[in-house]
Amino acid sequence: MEHDRRYQIADEYLRVLYKYVAPSTWVFAVLIFRLWEGSWADDALKEDNDTGEYANPDRIKYVHHHGENFNLDGIHILDPSPQRTPFLFQAGTSPAGVAFGTTHAEAIFVSAISPQALAPKVKLIREEAAKRGRDPNSVKIFPVFTPIIGRTEEEAKQKYEEALKYANPEAGLAFWSGGSGIDLSQYDLDQEIKPTDVHVDARVHSTLNNLQHTSPDIPAWTPRNIGKWIALGANGPIPVGTPEQIADILEEWVNVADVDGFNIGYVVSPGSFEDVTELLVPELRKRGLYDPLPGTTLREKIYGEGQKSLRDDHAGSQYKYDVYDGK
Repeated sequence: MEHDRRYQIADEYLRVLYKYVAPSTWVFAVLIFRLWEGSWADDALKEDNDTGEYANPDRIKYVHHHGENFNLDGIHILDPSPQRTPFLFQAGTSPAGVAFGTTHAEAIFVSAISPQALAPKVKLIREEAAKRGRDPNSVKIFPVFTPIIGRTEEEAKQKYEEALKYANPEAGLAFWSGGSGIDLSQYDLDQEIKPTDVHVDARVHSTLNNLQHTSPDIPAWTPRNIGKWIALGANGPIPVGTPEQIADILEEWVNVADVDGFNIGYVVSPGSFEDVTELLVPELRKRGLYDPLPGTTLREKIYGEGQKSLRDDHAGSQYKYDVYDGK
């Protein structure tokens, strides 16, 4: 299916989800948005043991959707969760992906090889969010980041070298070729790859955007360097160092690229995550950079206590029970 067409269908899919839910695997996921927000009133759930009344049917609204791709009529088969709509992550920074993400996403996963390369992309995302009537800072940006951390520089380098012993560059090259649309098997291992080498519509546009930049991890975009880099599971930076050094790099990304957090990748599990929680997090706390917000839901952890539901400037808010007519 053509790249941008997928986002057009996804837009209708989410608008249906805001409205409604129905009992089949595909449609269940499709219907939830309008079902999430528009089908049940806050006071519809009764669970009255004395009368045997589970819910008040007068406070449950039928949702009707007849669009280009989906046709449904029904009610949400479950009472709403504390968040109603779950916190919405999205990944995709092509023009169509940005339009979709700045309409629907509350957080966007991005990838870039450096904060300097990412900064223009973040700026564009925030500008597009503002054009859609949203607070640009309400769209949270999370770049992928795969740190290799040691208590000393030597320990971190040893972990990195140990990981490379077990990595499979050929698998990394195959994975990268699938995402970029460039068949790396036709190139010499030390031939530099350029964005113009793509011959099919790229599945992951950010992969191609990376080719315009280099970093200490990838001094030149050759198959040999790409295979070594991505074989460790990365689609972003792989910094190697002490907690202090890694924290310095994270601060640079926040200051230069205006990101809100990080999508932490891993080389080994649970070891990579243990290094983050046991070594890196204490250093971030010491600097006043990591202090989780109170609250019981993920949305509150991101936006602050009390913000369990969609923000009023989010597209899904137009489908809330009190404002949505069910059509």
